[in-house]
Amino acid sequence: LKWMVALSILAMAMAKAYGIRLFAVKTYGAVIHEFDPWFNYRATEYLAAHGSEKFFKWFDYMSWYPLGRPVGTTIYPGMQFTAV
Repeated sequence: LKWMVALSILAMAMAKAYGIRLFAVKTYGAVIHEFDPWFNYRATEYLAAHGSEKFFKWFDYMSWYPLGRPVGTTIYPGMQFTAV
């Protein structure tokens, strides 16, 4: 009985976590938003190659297509600086 309760709680937690993870997909559709790992990887590479001054002035034409993205004013750069 004890293991059944634990298994039930685990199953409910996993279902809830799955639902939370897919909230944006259900709400906005299958679009990669600002937490795109590929963008974060490219931003880290750009920071490492060009330095922080150019990083904050960088306009990325490959993201937020077709408009592009002014990275310096639309990013929290903590992860990129930590990685570099």
